[in-house]
Amino acid sequence: MKSFNRNKLFLFFLLLAATLGASARADRLYTTDGESIPGRLLGISDGKVLWSSEVFGDLVIDQYHISRIESGDHYDFKLSGRELNDCWMFVQDDHQLLHCDEGVEMLSSWKLVVAVGESVNDPPPLLAQKGNVIVAAEDSSGNNNLNKINVDARSELRFIESRHTLTLRYQEETLEDAPARDMWRTGYQYDQFFTERWFAAGNASYEEDEFKAIEHRSLVGMGMGYQFLETRYFDLLGKGTVNYVDEQFSTSPSRKTPAFLWNLDFAWRFNDKGMEFFHRQSALQAFEDGDDWEVTTLTGLKYPINGHFSSTVQLEYDYDNLPAQSEVEKKDQTWSIGLNYSW
Repeated sequence: MKSFNRNKLFLFFLLLAATLGASARADRLYTTDGESIPGRLLGISDGKVLWSSEVFGDLVIDQYHISRIESGDHYDFKLSGRELNDCWMFVQDDHQLLHCDEGVEMLSSWKLVVAVGESVNDPPPLLAQKGNVIVAAEDSSGNNNLNKINVDARSELRFIESRHTLTLRYQEETLEDAPARDMWRTGYQYDQFFTERWFAAGNASYEEDEFKAIEHRSLVGMGMGYQFLETRYFDLLGKGTVNYVDEQFSTSPSRKTPAFLWNLDFAWRFNDKGMEFFHRQSALQAFEDGDDWEVTTLTGLKYPINGHFSSTVQLEYDYDNLPAQSEVEKKDQTWSIGLNYSW
């Protein structure tokens, strides 16, 4: 009998602990008149909040009565003018905050919310494309006759779980009607996602640079990559590939070697109007010679002008630790201010 009573007592405390734990984990709705109602958010539509309470049952509350909501469940938000995806709600310093795929947002008023639910937003399109072209030019005459043109173009095509990226960089410079710079580089990257973050990566590129004594340089490789962030405001990815590099020089023997290529792409969009900071870099290290390595970076800031156009300030930096010949400078650095067109 004593054993039976102990078992009943143990079962009672177990049920009590489970009940208290469930209560502690429950969502909570705070109204403008100071009430606090535990339960679960079912959704918001047509100005009404659908709330399920273990005490009061299913409730329908006018939306303007909401002060704050705490919930660990994930919902889509449709706001007036934009959408937020996969959000959970919490309160900090009496402010309503939403943690979404697009980042952490502070909701100033629930009156801005059009609808909330598990799938109220349209799914992302199967095919998405974006890109930009940046053109910077200089033309001066008088004591110096100088002409410069820099073009950077990038196009990205995303189809379900695959991504194709095309890039082009062209630089031309003449001084006193004599060529002083003539370089172009094009590249292609292919990413195939097999999880939400991990993807298989392939790349190929081709380059010519007369004033670095590079008749042509080509490389092709395969490897792996990881998408750290891909939201409305942030993009961050890193990838590593094993490549075969073929370099043909105009004044020295050619070089053919396997090499490791590391790429990092980062973009931070400050707002929906087009202001953006970006940084892209690549580092190439040959397997056969530790001194044969190079780093290429492109860092800049876009500031919106009107529509698809923005002004861009950017720094292009190239460092080749083992150039084609000793007379060639290892470092190339170019600051430019240009016009950007995005789509």
